[in-house]
Amino acid sequence: MMNQITKISSLIVLLLSVSPAIYSQADPEIEKIKANESMYWGDACSQNDNESTSNAIDQLLSKIAINVQSEFTSKVSESITDNEGKYKEEVEGIVKTYSSASLKNLRTKKEPRDCGIYVFKYIEKSEVNKIFDTRKQLVKDIFDKASSYEDDNRFASALKYYYYSLILLNSIPEQRLEHKGFNLYLESSDRISNIMSSSTFEVIADELITDKEREISLAVYVNGKKAETLDISYWDGNNQISTKSQDGTAIINLYGSSTQFKSLRINVKYDFYENRTEIKEVGDLWNLVQKPPFNGYTKTVNLDEPVKEKKEDIKLEPVSENITLNSFLEEFNMEEEEEELLALDIEQLKEVVPNHLISLQDYFNKNVKHEPWQEDEFLNRKLSNMERYNKLSISKNSSKADINNTFEGWEFRQLSSTAAYTSVNMQSKEYLIPDFDSTGAVVDINFGIMDGMYEEFKNASKYGEDWDKRQIMIKFVEKYRTAYMTRDLSQLGTMFAEEAVIITGRVLRVDEGSSNDFAYEQNEPQQPSVEYLRQTKGEFLDRQKMLFDTKPDIHLGFSSFKINRKNNQEGVYGISMRQSYTSTDYSDEGYLFLLIDFNDDEPKIYVRAWQPQEWSDDALVEIGNFKVNF
Repeated sequence: MMNQITKISSLIVLLLSVSPAIYSQADPEIEKIKANESMYWGDACSQNDNESTSNAIDQLLSKIAINVQSEFTSKVSESITDNEGKYKEEVEGIVKTYSSASLKNLRTKKEPRDCGIYVFKYIEKSEVNKIFDTRKQLVKDIFDKASSYEDDNRFASALKYYYYSLILLNSIPEQRLEHKGFNLYLESSDRISNIMSSSTFEVIADELITDKEREISLAVYVNGKKAETLDISYWDGNNQISTKSQDGTAIINLYGSSTQFKSLRINVKYDFYENRTEIKEVGDLWNLVQKPPFNGYTKTVNLDEPVKEKKEDIKLEPVSENITLNSFLEEFNMEEEEEELLALDIEQLKEVVPNHLISLQDYFNKNVKHEPWQEDEFLNRKLSNMERYNKLSISKNSSKADINNTFEGWEFRQLSSTAAYTSVNMQSKEYLIPDFDSTGAVVDINFGIMDGMYEEFKNASKYGEDWDKRQIMIKFVEKYRTAYMTRDLSQLGTMFAEEAVIITGRVLRVDEGSSNDFAYEQNEPQQPSVEYLRQTKGEFLDRQKMLFDTKPDIHLGFSSFKINRKNNQEGVYGISMRQSYTSTDYSDEGYLFLLIDFNDDEPKIYVRAWQPQEWSDDALVEIGNFKVNF
């Protein structure tokens, strides 16, 4: 019996001594590859397969970084010629911003070992230059995007993408990148310099609203062209304040002692730090590479003595387009309007509207305590929330002054105003669009879209003879944005269908056999397949409530706006918008897509897809991706 136990014990000892050797023994082929000087390789072992793979790729990229580090002397984030270790570390960080997908012909060997899952990654050195090809193409695509924005006079977006292309260029070893006859290292930089140096600002109005508030309106040009968009900043005596030029004008509000300024120093924004993660590679590289400064382009705007606010009423000729709010208001008799319950025609309406506009102006500029609409609970609450969350100041210099007939009554387009968001040191030019019923009473007021967008849709409607439908869509989107800006969950809730689906991500994938009334079709093979967050209407509204309750400031802006009709479904439209989101501790930019059914009296949103940090048109959710079965 003792001999049997001894034999069994000896067998166990033998097995224990052999097993580690089985799983630890080096693969002769792997050792041969490691010894081959024409190969880069990396290996790692852990209990987690993904961790082993990630670490092996990191090791391989580190070896590539050593080989190319001499090409990055002028591209790392700081001058560190006296710190070789720091220099190598930063170059390694740059190279590691390349994903494994960039490594063409990367091969893998994998096996179980006593340490866990052993992963060996290797690639021929001759293939290494190909890892930079994807990055080069990304730079070219972003440059082209910037160029198209510049052609459209949307200089804010043009500057952002030109600058991002420079960030990405500093992650490529070569000193030249040719594209369409340009060396992009030089061309992107030259275009940024040209936009900034050719930016001009002309004072078109300067009024002292009160002893403590001054409003300055500026005409904004780049290379002599009206700047549809240009982001600028100025010093107000305490902070650097950001504001946005839209439709060729910017409104600047000064408070307190700054109302006595004799000049204004204006800087054009070009780096867009807060949006850097919009393109993942740019965000990854931000602290690793040189970020070229564009200094010396500060513009000084001389200010004369502000004009004091005029109180008297003046009678002028009937209303016309493209005039100031002051002149619009002064064209009419400002006597008290008589109560009128009958429907008004356009001429009668022109007699009524100015008094309402003065009341709105006085309300937001805090000149009066009593408002004629305070008995209207809906309107009173909305105006209160507009003021509470956006700190509005109404300008007396509007770019337009039109009374338009709408499907529900009338609108005045538009009241120019400035919204202020103190926690992010930002001001924003806004248009307010009051709506009137057939008797001339104010029934609603919303934030409007940019003039350029509005006129573009109006002109496009001439071909399809569908302005009535487009106007409904524009006003729907304006109400949608206003609900966000006023944090009106109730209004948001009424705009979504009960079965609506809300998606955050690039691609919606609906399982086969879905019971929804629509399905997603991935028609474009180049669209990436990525994770997304899918919510119900209730989950979406709960999320918005949490944000509304915790953020002191929230601003939502649209810089582009496209309408597409679903060809096989009458009344179903897709609306795509380039959206910027700024809150107290977070900023983002991306594309918002809404699938809306306009067949009923009350339009309903059936799909809301928010694609943050997305810039490529090829990756966007669009109406062609949906099969609708309403």
